[in-house]
Amino acid sequence: MDDLEFRKRASIDPNDQSAEFIEKTQQSKYNQRFVEQRLTFERLLSTTLDIDVPENLHDRIILSQQLSQHKHHNRKMHKNTYWWLSAGLAASLFIALSISLLLPDTMSAKELAQQVATHIHEDTHALDVNMNVPKSNIDTMLASYGGRLNGPIGHVSFLGRCIVGEHTGVHLVLDTKYGLVTVIILPTQSIRQPSFLVDKQFNGLVYPSQKGSIAIVAEHSSRAIEETRQRITQSLNWII
Repeated sequence: MDDLEFRKRASIDPNDQSAEFIEKTQQSKYNQRFVEQRLTFERLLSTTLDIDVPENLHDRIILSQQLSQHKHHNRKMHKNTYWWLSAGLAASLFIALSISLLLPDTMSAKELAQQVATHIHEDTHALDVNMNVPKSNIDTMLASYGGRLNGPIGHVSFLGRCIVGEHTGVHLVLDTKYGLVTVIILPTQSIRQPSFLVDKQFNGLVYPSQKGSIAIVAEHSSRAIEETRQRITQSLNWII
């Protein structure tokens, strides 16, 4: 089994118990770490899928609406102007609370950019692989997060799941006319503003998406980053 076949099988089934796969895993610390990353991802994904909707969420929303209507009825009789101010504040707080329950975790954009840089440096094998990934494979992986591509995004030479910090995502490498470009889609990691990623080897951009955040990284080619960002923006669609 060569390295490419090993990584493909580890990405598909890190629990593979075949003698050939186990022997290849034990050949190097890198292979062991690669399999362990995939196993960790599978455990995180399983835990995420087991999270239930908070109990009585529907009842709590109805109760909040009823309380707001009750306040409206009582205060309108005495001080109309004061009621408008209070109701507006109550509505704002209720909306903020609802959004906080539904949105992914938020962190510093600079912190996320650093985590992305660390992950790419630790996972450089992705830049050495040419898997010629079909769009259908990308859609299958995105579907687990509620996403899909409306159109092609170019030649994809690598596709895999990844762990950045404490969040899982989709790791792609695009072979563009400006060189290789890494795209990491993190549907469960939200940031409020974009941030640049710059180190000795890579330049990149981490920015908020319709769902979570996206990182685009290349070897010192701002044009490659911008053109890739436009392709992803035009093609990536969140169904959920």
